Amino acid sequence: MRTLFVPLAVLALAVPPAFSQQTPQAAGPSSSLSAPARTLEPEGPLTLRAAVALALQANPGLSAARHEQAAADGAVVQAGAWPNPTLDTQLEDLRRNNRTTTLQLSQPLELGGKRAARVTAAERARDQAASALSARRAELRAAAVTAFFDVLTAQERLRLAQDSVGLAQIATRAAANRVAAGKVSPLEETKARVAEAGIRVELLQAEGTLRASRQLLAALWGNPAPRFTQVDGAVDQLPAQAAAPEVARRLPDAPVLRQARLEVERRRALSDLEQAKRIPDVTVSLGVKRVPASEGEGGEAVSSSRRNQVVVGLSVPLPIFDTNRGN
Repeated sequence: MRTLFVPLAVLALAVPPAFSQQTPQAAGPSSSLSAPARTLEPEGPLTLRAAVALALQANPGLSAARHEQAAADGAVVQAGAWPNPTLDTQLEDLRRNNRTTTLQLSQPLELGGKRAARVTAAERARDQAASALSARRAELRAAAVTAFFDVLTAQERLRLAQDSVGLAQIATRAAANRVAAGKVSPLEETKARVAEAGIRVELLQAEGTLRASRQLLAALWGNPAPRFTQVDGAVDQLPAQAAAPEVARRLPDAPVLRQARLEVERRRALSDLEQAKRIPDVTVSLGVKRVPASEGEGGEAVSSSRRNQVVVGLSVPLPIFDTNRGN
């Protein structure tokens, strides 16, 4: 009996249970992709390089794209997993002398290239997630540059509005002095004060625009309350742009086009998987059966005499009603 159970034990140990293993590679991404704390920019002036770095480091949307890529990596691992074996135990006749015990281990085997097609589809989805992450980085970099120059423009507008308010105050005082000297009518002072009030309205609008643009810039790295006092740069100094030939060379590798090609390949792999499902899988079984060796008087089996039998099986579903024709 013990010698017949040895092949079953070896076969059971040869199939490692997935739930009992956790390699450092599998545990690494989950620990590195934990939810980051809120990133606060340093107080004082903020440069364009620092703004882009903060956005790429702590943007919530970019963090979600990284998690999507990690999930796609896990889907590739899951797609390559083998089906779990099944351990069956069966007792025939509850009487001890006539009892027949069967212990059987069954392993499903996928045929028709199902596993390869499933892995290919998961790999194309993983490539799509990586391409989406690259596209998200590029979009975020462009958004950070745009928001930075919006703040820079709002700062310049506020400075001009403050200068205009100072000039309007000087004009109002001059008009008041001329009215007091009797050189002009009081209507000139009223006109100057109305003009000053209009410029002060423009100053309030410039302050609101600057406040909103600062909040939009800080929101790129998840900070609702900006800490930087101002952005450091010049409105007329834009970032260097790639030349037209360089843009044309990079165009075939654009993230949108790459994702479209990967989607076609993924759909083709899914189609191959559905076609492979027409081929039924088989299940091989190996076990041992302990039966009474002989019977005594009155039809009772002799308890001291038993024998073991090796059980080998093969199970094949018949594709009669479900041939996966609809898929």
